[in-house]
Amino acid sequence: MSTSLSVINPLEGELLLSAVLGADDMCSMNFAREECYKLSAILLGKVIPAMGGYSNELACDIARHLEQIQTFSGNFCWRHRHLGASFGVVGKRPGIDVEVRP
Repeated sequence: MSTSLSVINPLEGELLLSAVLGADDMCSMNFAREECYKLSAILLGKVIPAMGGYSNELACDIARHLEQIQTFSGNFCWRHRHLGASFGVVGKRPGIDVEVRP
């Protein structure tokens, strides 16, 4: 009769503490989310159709990357958006924001 023994490898590396986002960081995330929505509207509404739609491989890549940005960023920390709103709106905070125009 044979018995097997499992061996569990120890984890290596360092334990990281939880990340903390302040209200100002969340304010920036809220701004980034809105900018991403605007970019998505341009790309999905104008650029991809002009490229021939989703039959174009590059158009499919653009759409996939936009989706991955929202998915893997947690939609720019959507769950904590109210914290950022308490800090103000990027671009409308006197003395804090410097407007950048093209």
